[in-house]
Amino acid sequence: MEKIKILISGIGRYRGGIGSVVYNVICNMDKTKFEPVILLTYDSVTEKDFAALGVEIKKITPFGQRVKLYKKELEKVFEEGRYDYVWINNTSKVDVIIFRLAKKYGVKTIAHSHGECVEGGLAKKLLYKSIEFFTAGIFYKNLDIALSCSQSSADYFYSKRYRKTHKVNVLRNSIDTGKFRFDEDMRQTFRKELGIGREDIAIVSVGRITEVKNPLFLTDVLKKLPENYKLVYVGDGEMKEELMQKILAYGLENRVILTGIRSDVAQLLNAMDVFVLPSFHEGFPVSAIEAQANGLNCVISDRVSDECVITDLCSREKLDASVWAEKISSVRQVRRETYADMVKEKGYDNQCYAKEFENIILKDKANVH
Repeated sequence: MEKIKILISGIGRYRGGIGSVVYNVICNMDKTKFEPVILLTYDSVTEKDFAALGVEIKKITPFGQRVKLYKKELEKVFEEGRYDYVWINNTSKVDVIIFRLAKKYGVKTIAHSHGECVEGGLAKKLLYKSIEFFTAGIFYKNLDIALSCSQSSADYFYSKRYRKTHKVNVLRNSIDTGKFRFDEDMRQTFRKELGIGREDIAIVSVGRITEVKNPLFLTDVLKKLPENYKLVYVGDGEMKEELMQKILAYGLENRVILTGIRSDVAQLLNAMDVFVLPSFHEGFPVSAIEAQANGLNCVISDRVSDECVITDLCSREKLDASVWAEKISSVRQVRRETYADMVKEKGYDNQCYAKEFENIILKDKANVH
């Protein structure tokens, strides 16, 4: 059987949720049946990770910088690649060039929704909405397989009319559950590295420092907690400077640790006591699944889909700093090492996810023939 060649787009500068999903699928993909190729439009921190897996990487100009050059370079990728499918990971329907070119070269399209809104300010959201008024028809006309990270994301991204007549496959994000199993020795090692004391309570947030993640809210929460509560923020992004200014304004510089982007999040979580996710919107946050597998008590925004609440550790709360401070200060101790198996038993393991992804494509391929 000839391998099914898949071009994969939508990976940003940082690892993020989409990058993690794609990486996990490729790691667990049956390489005797599938040949993945990564399409990057930015210098991405994920590039070395994919290269280490032996995956071919194509780099072109970003759509948002020079549209004509993007189209020209993308057409060359399709012309030379002889792909069977293109897996397009997105949260908007603005770029329909990739759908049109795929059809021109006989490539079937897979759209994968990963969120519940367009990230960015009001101006960007209004601009995208106005553009989608003209591009949505092209998007649906050239769409072959619809995927979504959650039912709420499917409801946001795909029109009610489309959902009535077509199947949207919901693939809830997954992790390597064994990798995130709690380890007491690792806990002590990383607490020492980060300078977290024996009596300190470490609150961790993992994600880009960007508007949709609502990072500034966490300083309001921390300000209401006792001095022994520390905030560890794992990630980077365009709001980093603004976050640092607020930390200084509140006099929290000795209680906040900004680690930047880390490749050892699975190990780092062991050192933490509470996981927080104050996002305004999320599709299906991988970080919340990782935290629950590690046995961390989780406090997440009530604006995040309840589909990611898969254990008794997770609590959804309204975005009120006093409510969050009270919840964080009252979390209970649990046997953390038991939760990785619990998460795996509920089907949130990478191997299960990759198999389901493969089966969707194999079924489509079989129907063609």
